[in-house]
Amino acid sequence: MSSRRTLAGLILLLGLLAAPAAATYAGDRPLSTVFHDELRGGYVYTAGNSTYSGALNPEDRYAVSFDIDLPADAAVRYQRIYVYWSWSKLDQNAIYPALSLTRTDTGENLTEVARHTDSKGFVSTNDFFSGMDIFATKDLNPGKNSFEVVLKNNATDNRTFVVQGIGLLTVYESPESPEAIVWVSEGADLLYSSYGITPAMASSRIDFPGEIDRSGLKSAELFLVAPSGGYTRENIPVINRLFFNREGTGSMPSFFETILSALFPGSSGKEWVNVFDSDETVQIGIDRRDVLPYLRSEGNFALVQDEKDYLVLSNAVLRAERR
Repeated sequence: MSSRRTLAGLILLLGLLAAPAAATYAGDRPLSTVFHDELRGGYVYTAGNSTYSGALNPEDRYAVSFDIDLPADAAVRYQRIYVYWSWSKLDQNAIYPALSLTRTDTGENLTEVARHTDSKGFVSTNDFFSGMDIFATKDLNPGKNSFEVVLKNNATDNRTFVVQGIGLLTVYESPESPEAIVWVSEGADLLYSSYGITPAMASSRIDFPGEIDRSGLKSAELFLVAPSGGYTRENIPVINRLFFNREGTGSMPSFFETILSALFPGSSGKEWVNVFDSDETVQIGIDRRDVLPYLRSEGNFALVQDEKDYLVLSNAVLRAERR
């Protein structure tokens, strides 16, 4: 009888993972490229003074202040404000949040342009929604920018949700800045190696399409944002992994991989562990790292893998700067 239940559970799990629009702890909602261009310029990202909100009841408000400096000759090419939320529920039922966002300096009611969501994906306790709402706002000015945004729970019922923080991304052009190639990806992929989801399943791949002339590059930085990433109360040596241009599991014996890496540094990509930085108060996990030695001329990708961390992979920026 036990083997029958196990087989039935396996079939159910495989069915969930096979569904193209599935919502599970597995990496089934990959981020999408929303901006890709070559320009003189760069980007800035900040989560301002974001902290974990606790449950927001109807009419509750949550404020975040931002201070951003842009070059004096900067012109905005792409800009978004991100609201990272989770545990959206009505009593013990999953429901999407009803929220609005306002800039207090201009009185602007910001326009929501996208919502990305994910959930545990099977009927059980605490199967609530997590996600990222994306808002457009007036372009920042060259020089110093300081302003506040206020979020409000607009529910007309008793639904609640928590906010892990609010982020601001600005990609800008600047004639005095170096030439660079910039990719921006957005989404919400909830990853958790638990409830039968293995680390290989709880892996989300981010592709950076296009070709690059590696010979003319000075630097390459990968920037990732994952609410809840990097913070756990469990004593686990490895809670997540990041692979750049390397599959989550090697296709050849480790001995040969070691030899190949020694002969051709960077040829097989790179793996890092425990990459996100966050804590109980600041729950937006962030990671920045140099990936120039592992960059390819085309087909570049990153792979984020959970190992009991529980994270929502939401943003990725790759910027390669020319000499």
